[in-house]
Amino acid sequence: MSPSHPAGAPPPGGPGGGAAAAVTRPPAGAAGPEELRGRLAERTRKILETPRTVPDPERAAREKAVVHECRYLMRLLASRRRSFGEMQERLRRREVPGAIAHEAMARIDRAGLVDDETFAHEWVQQRRQLRSLGDQALRRELEAKRVDAQWIDAALDCDDTDEEQRCRELVRSRIGHRDREQLRSERDGAHRRRLSRRLDALLTRKGYPGSLAVQVISGELRCAAEVPEGCAP
Repeated sequence: MSPSHPAGAPPPGGPGGGAAAAVTRPPAGAAGPEELRGRLAERTRKILETPRTVPDPERAAREKAVVHECRYLMRLLASRRRSFGEMQERLRRREVPGAIAHEAMARIDRAGLVDDETFAHEWVQQRRQLRSLGDQALRRELEAKRVDAQWIDAALDCDDTDEEQRCRELVRSRIGHRDREQLRSERDGAHRRRLSRRLDALLTRKGYPGSLAVQVISGELRCAAEVPEGCAP
């Protein structure tokens, strides 16, 4: 046995061996530093040599116009709910080009900001409450706002009260205490005729059918003349 390799000692280069054991070799197939730098330089060169896309002025101008009209439509919606057709009409009055108007409305629609069904329901409820309008007037208003017939029909049918009841309540609200006194005291029916014409004109403006108006006015005037505080239908 060689004196430089005593018994039981690990061979040179083995585990725990000399300087050769301290060398760490890269895994098989791994790129060295020089190769990595070469790859990076190649990618940088390709990026720098790739021609930059020149912005399309026409496309940019179109996008700017669409965004401008979308902002206009959102300002309209901030004041109250509006129908799809109503906003289309506003763009037409502004003389917005067709392609720009179409894209602006499409974006508003995709954002869920237009709902003609809900619009029709809210319109009917508010106009009945604030102005006591009849179905004919409400239908004309919604048609003018270009709401589809199916949404109009659904909105007009949503109220628990019928049109005759609403018409009767409106007529009663317009027969004052002095009218009742004159109706009970007069003999020639002059005030009754004047009041009847006035109420008929009111119901016509409010959109109630003529046959219903005649029936309700006649009944309510008769009740007002017979009972001090009116009578039930």
